[in-house]
Amino acid sequence: MASSFAGSATMARPRPKPASIYGQVSDGLIRKYYFRLLLLVAPIQSILLTPIQGSTPAFLLVLGSLVFLFGADRRYARILAFTAGFLLLYAIYMTFSLSALMIDEPDLSRLQVIRDISIYGNLRQSHITQGLYLFVALLFTYMIYTYYQEAFLKYAYYGILLLAAYGMYEFIFYAILHKNVDFLSNRNFGDLKDASGGAGEGDFATGSMVQPSNIFGSGFMRLKSLVGEPSMYALTVTPFAVYAFARRWWVLFAILTLTLVLSTSSTAILGLAVGIGYIEVRQRQEFILYIGAALVVFLLLYFTAAPIQEAVDKLLFQKLDSVSGNERWSSFTNHAGVIFDGNFIRAFFGLGFGTVRSTDMLSNLLANIGIVGFLLYSMLMLAPCVLIKRAPDREAIIATLLAIFFMEMLTVSEYAYLPPWFMVALGYARVREQRLALPAPFRKA
Repeated sequence: MASSFAGSATMARPRPKPASIYGQVSDGLIRKYYFRLLLLVAPIQSILLTPIQGSTPAFLLVLGSLVFLFGADRRYARILAFTAGFLLLYAIYMTFSLSALMIDEPDLSRLQVIRDISIYGNLRQSHITQGLYLFVALLFTYMIYTYYQEAFLKYAYYGILLLAAYGMYEFIFYAILHKNVDFLSNRNFGDLKDASGGAGEGDFATGSMVQPSNIFGSGFMRLKSLVGEPSMYALTVTPFAVYAFARRWWVLFAILTLTLVLSTSSTAILGLAVGIGYIEVRQRQEFILYIGAALVVFLLLYFTAAPIQEAVDKLLFQKLDSVSGNERWSSFTNHAGVIFDGNFIRAFFGLGFGTVRSTDMLSNLLANIGIVGFLLYSMLMLAPCVLIKRAPDREAIIATLLAIFFMEMLTVSEYAYLPPWFMVALGYARVREQRLALPAPFRKA
């Protein structure tokens, strides 16, 4: 009887059309190879596959997604729609931003202008190139969100561990040989020349340039791996260290934290403090008291132990009280204030995305895309923190996104590095899983 019922139910249900052989093979290749390879190379930023600036392995894979994902399934249409939507919205936003120039010209003499090359009228070359970097980052985020599987998280960590391993290789052999052993980096970074404190070729700093450690001495280098600069390594790796801490993946956390310590980056200190502090406070309210006690102990050690005082001065306070620290503060005030000159269109929409580049994301966003752009960017980064109500890694995702947000806003102005965007995509994937778990009548709401 039971088998008869099952058979009749099977006959009554319409059978789905069998997928074509091409569709099966294509979807299989996508699942097994494309996203795995993309996540493995996503952290790499100092290797170019062509002479064109920005042609990193991950960027080429993302741009090639319109070919690699062709015909896989209906999600491909979403990728096309996202691409068309981005181009349309970017053109509209740039129109608003550049229309402010019809009212008056801003004073850019004290700002770090990105390649002042005009294409047509007020449209600059950097408006196109920087917009392309933003498009790749957002398309990467949307693809990870659209095709997300739990295996993605594993391969994202594999990519981070490969990055950490190469950084350790550089660090150890530099300590032994006192020579730069980076044989892979071939990219020049114009935006890292000043940050590195060294001279590059012309207006650029090479991706393999070594910075002496400001704690361990000149015989050691600051760990940077294949991202070009220690603070960029911190931005790339810290979110995964925070997530590992929140999930109690202690071995992963220990490995990544060790490499962050060797980078001697204040960006990493900020990100770990925000992420771990959030996790501990959420789990134990009394942790606030522990933080206060730790600060007291820190101050006592700082004023009584000379080695600790010297290390902290080199890592933090000398940066704030140095030429570099003064320049960062001056850069922040100049870039953040340029839009508040009485031109309300400029205040809302900025100078145009990709016009200038500051040393922190807060002033960088305000200068380039104004108040509206800053709010939109902040909402994009932090929305999962509010929308996720239940997920096994809810607190881990929130801590990670908070760490990314504060690292970017206060210390680095980089939006084209892909690993932080993976965590944003993970947050939105959890929101979707939460929505699909609801009964059908509630999903739309």
